[in-house]
Amino acid sequence: MPVVPPDDPALALAVERLTFGPDALAHVDGQVVFVPFAAPGDRIRARIRSRERGYLRADLIDVVQPGPDRVTPPCAAFGRCGGCQWQHVALAAQRRAKQAVVAEQLARLGGLRDVDVRPTLAAPGGLAHRARITLHAEGRRLGYQRARSHRLEEIAGCPIATPAVERHIPVARRWAETLRTPATRITIAEAPGGAVLVGGLSGPPAPPDVEATESLLVAHASLRGAVLVHDTRRIVVGDPTVRLDLEPGLAIEAPADAFVQVNPEANRLLIQTVLALGDFAAGASVLDLYCGAGNLSLPLARRAVRVLGIERDPLAVDAARANAARLGLDARFVAGTVAAELARGSEPVDGVVLDPPRAGAADAIDALVARAPRRIVYVSCDPATLARDLRRLAGHGHAVRVVQPIDVFPQTFHVETVTLIELT
Repeated sequence: MPVVPPDDPALALAVERLTFGPDALAHVDGQVVFVPFAAPGDRIRARIRSRERGYLRADLIDVVQPGPDRVTPPCAAFGRCGGCQWQHVALAAQRRAKQAVVAEQLARLGGLRDVDVRPTLAAPGGLAHRARITLHAEGRRLGYQRARSHRLEEIAGCPIATPAVERHIPVARRWAETLRTPATRITIAEAPGGAVLVGGLSGPPAPPDVEATESLLVAHASLRGAVLVHDTRRIVVGDPTVRLDLEPGLAIEAPADAFVQVNPEANRLLIQTVLALGDFAAGASVLDLYCGAGNLSLPLARRAVRVLGIERDPLAVDAARANAARLGLDARFVAGTVAAELARGSEPVDGVVLDPPRAGAADAIDALVARAPRRIVYVSCDPATLARDLRRLAGHGHAVRVVQPIDVFPQTFHVETVTLIELT
C-alpha cells in the first residue's frame, strides 16, 4: 500500500484498547486505526502511515492527554527497541488486555464464544524476570531488532532480564569481539553461580573460536560455560547447564541451547495451573507432547502419573531422561516429531498435555484425537494458533472448559494460556 506523505493532516484520536500485537486501536470516521505506543484512554495526535484494506496504520505524533493506564517506560531504549511493546502501559492494564485479547482471538478465529477466559495470572513485578535473552549480533554490536525492522538497536542493559543475565551483556559483547567466526545471535542464560552463553555462528566454529571462548571463561569466573553452534555442528566449552526450579524440591537441568521457559516465577504458576486443571489421578496414562526437558512431565510423574513425553529435539530428550533418572521419577521420553510418534501407537490414553511452539499443533491434531483422550491440557504461547487448533478439536467432539492466561512475558503483547479441553 502507498505510504501517506508526511504532510498528511494529523488525526485526533481517542485510544480504546490494546490489540494482539504492538498496536493500540482507535477509530476515525468509523474506520479502525492501529497506532503503536498508544495506551488505552489516551487522547493523541497521529499521522497516517498507510491505508490498508479495511483499516489505517498511523504513527503517534504526541499524547495530548494521557490515559489512566499510561506510565513512564522503565527502559531508555523503549520505542526504538522491538523487544518490548507495552512498557508504557501499567501492568494491571497489560494483564486485563491479555485476558481480553485471548477471548477476542478465540471468538474471532476459533468461533469460540462464551468461553470461560479467566483473569490473567502473574508473578509479582514486571521487570528482571527473564532468565534468558537472545541478542542479535552484527560484528561487535549486540542488541534487539527495532520494531518492524531488521535494523539493530544496540543495548547496554535490559531491564526485563534478571540481574545475572544483564550483568553478562558486556561479557557477551566481548565474546562477539573475539570470535573469529562472526556470531549472528548470542543467548545469555542464567545458570547456577552465574550465566552461560550460546553463540549462533555464521559458519562452523573453528579452533580459534574455541580458544577465544576458553580464554573468556578464564577471564570471567561467573561465566560457567558456552556453546558454539552452526547448523548441526555444536561445540561445548565449560559447563553450559542451566537449572530451573519447577516446584519445591523439584528442578530440571538442561543445556543452555535446549528450550526451557524464560520466566522462572511465571513458569511455576504455569505448572500449578496445568496440574490443577488436568487433575490427573495417580496411575493415569498421560502423553506430554512437545515435552522439552521435562518441564511438565516431571511434576506429573512426581504425582505417580504414567507419563510418556515426546519431543523432536534430541538434546532436550537426553536432558529429560537425565532429569528423570536423577530425580528417581518414572517417566519415559522419546525423540521424534509429535505427529509421527503419535501415529505409531493406537492405544487410548487418559489425558494429553501439550506445549507446542508458537506455530501450534496443527499437524498433530488428527493423530492426537485418534488416541481418544478424555482430557487435554493445552499450553499455548499464541492465542491465534490456539484458536485454530481448538476449533479443530471442537470438530472432533472436544469442548473448551477453561482458558487461563498467564503473564509469562510482561511488557510485551505475548501471553501464555493453559486451556482445559474435555471430550463430550
